[in-house]
Amino acid sequence: MTASDFPVVDGAPVNPDAAPLRLRVAHVAQANTVWADGDGDLWPAAWADDDGLYTAAGDGTGFARHGWHDILVGRVDGMPQTGLCGVPLAAGDEVAPTWDAPRFNRKPTGMVAVDGDGDGRDELYLAVQDLRCGDEPGIFDEAPIATVVRSADYGRTWAWPTDPMFTDHVFTTVMFLDLGRSNDGSPWVYAYGIDGNWRTSFTRIVPDPTALFFARVPAASVQDRSTWEFFTGRDGDGMARWTRDIGDRSPVLVDERVMYPEPAPYGGRSGFTAIAQGGVVWNPGLGRYLYSSWSEYTHEFFEAPAPWGPWHHLLSADYGHFPWQGPRSPLASHGGYAPTMPSKFVSTDGRDLWLQSNWFFGAASRGGRAYTFGLRRVRFDPGTDAVAPDADGNLALSPDTWPLASRVADGQTSVLNDGRRDLAEDSSRGPGTGDDVWGYQWPAPRRFDRVVYMPGPQDSMGGWFAAGPRVEVRVDGEWRAVEASVAPPYRNDFTALEEDEYVFDFAEVCADGVRLIGEAGGPLRYTSIAELEVWLVRGRA
Repeated sequence: MTASDFPVVDGAPVNPDAAPLRLRVAHVAQANTVWADGDGDLWPAAWADDDGLYTAAGDGTGFARHGWHDILVGRVDGMPQTGLCGVPLAAGDEVAPTWDAPRFNRKPTGMVAVDGDGDGRDELYLAVQDLRCGDEPGIFDEAPIATVVRSADYGRTWAWPTDPMFTDHVFTTVMFLDLGRSNDGSPWVYAYGIDGNWRTSFTRIVPDPTALFFARVPAASVQDRSTWEFFTGRDGDGMARWTRDIGDRSPVLVDERVMYPEPAPYGGRSGFTAIAQGGVVWNPGLGRYLYSSWSEYTHEFFEAPAPWGPWHHLLSADYGHFPWQGPRSPLASHGGYAPTMPSKFVSTDGRDLWLQSNWFFGAASRGGRAYTFGLRRVRFDPGTDAVAPDADGNLALSPDTWPLASRVADGQTSVLNDGRRDLAEDSSRGPGTGDDVWGYQWPAPRRFDRVVYMPGPQDSMGGWFAAGPRVEVRVDGEWRAVEASVAPPYRNDFTALEEDEYVFDFAEVCADGVRLIGEAGGPLRYTSIAELEVWLVRGRA
């Protein structure tokens, strides 16, 4: 599908199908694989009419080798498939003011390219917040002020209002909706906002963000705060209602989940909310708006048929506790913050995307840093109802098989179906709560009746299932348990790792996913795996 296949309401395409998006394959790579050499974080971006992808960074040198600034603007050319190149444009006081220095510094949160003045050339608008910094408690835990700066010459010079546009911690993390190149010509600019802070506030100076708010402003008056309108809810037809009074606004999305509620056995932070600075992009191939967010150790994805919702949680990608491995490591595995999915890199059918995320922590020279504009592959595939032909061999080795795991310590999901039993993975950097999962997903259903599980090597600290594991299959988008026999019987203690394999047999099913799921065991509460095979054994003519 393309953008022209959908009705346009107030300058934004809307999918009349409000049912939650169902994906047969939802896969996010374990680490960045493409990057533009640079230094900095956050990197909100906008695709302009001149085909440039303009972006802004915080805390670095940007695409220059020298000259640190708290805010920088640059341009990225190229495509992930062929390589990216970043060029510096402006930095520091050239870009935006600091309203409350030195207690706060500048951080970019959103960018949009739109021809609001009708001169045939896009202007760039960049949302910038004051974020707490310095040596006092609460560094990076409070964002009380934000405004929008403007460039009429593709990022080289900038101008701003005489006063902040948003104050008192209200709507101070501003993320502009990415409708596509040049804002897809919309007469409106849409923006999402978060109160208080750009992510979980570790010192709780302000409440952790759990609500995402929504606003619009005419493209001709983005810097005129009096022309902004805020979402107050949906009417009986599912369309948005608006108000000029920011105090009367309502959230478009509320998510009160808490990820990693308890510290890891070896320490570290805990208790993170899922609403944070990221980005929202219109994906015409899927006919959905996608919001990419994050917690400290996960990426969180949401989808909606209209920019005002209804929003549904789509996927969590879990990278586990630190330490992580940098993108150049042979065992690359890391999450990252402020994730966005630039519309310039979305495939025509919408199924292949590239997630930008960045990671501040240092890494060994072998692993490299992810503190730059970096991308990883995302596959969101609704697939097909047509049943795949029966296979003679291990279905896990099919080229359209996508591994499914709750998390992997070394980032190597390929271990599940690499055909080798001498390489293992485990979930040892998990939250210590909830079930562990090892399995597969396919873009089309297929028939099978056997799963063979090979655990990892012996380990007294964990690696086995304390309860289960049970076999579940996905049919019509729902996971359901199957009655299975297992040989040899699975012992829910450390001796379970002494067996070479466990064979689970069950009545033939036709499904597009299969998984082993159960409670992790051991003092560190994790499970391990060397291989997972899927077979169709019975029922052949």
